[in-house]
Amino acid sequence: MDLRVVIAGGGTGGHLFPGIAIAQEFSASQGAAVTFLTSPKAVTARILERYGFPWEVIASRALKGQGLLSRVRTLCSLPGSVREAKARLRALAPQLVLGMGGYASGPVGVAAYLLGIPLAIHEQNAIPGVANRWLAKMARRIFLSFPDASGSYPQEKAVWTGNPIRPEFFGSQQRPALPFTVLIMGGSQGAHSLNLAALEALPLLAELKEHLNFLHITGKEDREEVAAGYGQAGFAAEVADFTPEVPAWMGRSHLAVCRAGASSLAELTALGRAALLVPFPFAANNHQEFNARFLADAGAAELILNKDFTGEVLADKIKYFLGHPDTLKAMEAASRSLAKPDAAKEIVQGCMELL
Repeated sequence: MDLRVVIAGGGTGGHLFPGIAIAQEFSASQGAAVTFLTSPKAVTARILERYGFPWEVIASRALKGQGLLSRVRTLCSLPGSVREAKARLRALAPQLVLGMGGYASGPVGVAAYLLGIPLAIHEQNAIPGVANRWLAKMARRIFLSFPDASGSYPQEKAVWTGNPIRPEFFGSQQRPALPFTVLIMGGSQGAHSLNLAALEALPLLAELKEHLNFLHITGKEDREEVAAGYGQAGFAAEVADFTPEVPAWMGRSHLAVCRAGASSLAELTALGRAALLVPFPFAANNHQEFNARFLADAGAAELILNKDFTGEVLADKIKYFLGHPDTLKAMEAASRSLAKPDAAKEIVQGCMELL
């Protein structure tokens, strides 16, 4: 079968990386030719070019979290975006379209439905986004990263597969017992409040500096300040504004401190890592807090709201886990129990059933 698949979505790594994992599985198991239709962001091009998948830009605008005028402009532009998406789909002639969420997936999903192309969607978060809420009515299959506790989707269409992640996260990850390594990351853009809390925590951890090591992904704005802060305080640390080596860094860590994007949580569970989760408070529909609660309720992580996360809190947590390795091991076991290593395979299998 000369299988052609279009994966629509992007704009952030959280939407792109699960799509890439599925594209790799489509290519490996089905010999499919996969093309991404995505948003015109530089980070999108950089990620897709690194993995070697062809991609094309679809004009689209965000709807959620925008002002009234921007929302009106977005709604007015939708018919044109759908027409453009229909033209691209006719040229690519895919047998299947898979929407990964995000505003770029909306027009492509609608276009697929209008053209009679089988449409499936994947929702990364515990609370569905705007695009997927619309597309759920048109999709023939809905794949979920989290159980649909709120009943947001038709039960006969929805299946809990987990969030697909890159195979690098499932390799053997050995780490020494010491130094106790803390990974701090706020997503691909970093997180200013996490960066500040880390710097505030260092003086409170001074007596333990010989036992600690930090791996810190800061984002572009804060890299120099954070790197200087570790140096001045005399802590061993590797600091980067962005790194493609997240699997290796996460594998080396004993404790992760991060936001609660769906991909980050899936990566943590794949490696069985314990975490302090500090949800981004302005995420659409507060979905990061709901994501985090799923892990926290299972005993795999601790949830700390952004307003409560300070340098003192971080220092206290690091001291506690350094002194209570059994608690950390229990969290790691709980984290590993939530892993969905076959998510990409299950999604590809479900898509093939539609054909």
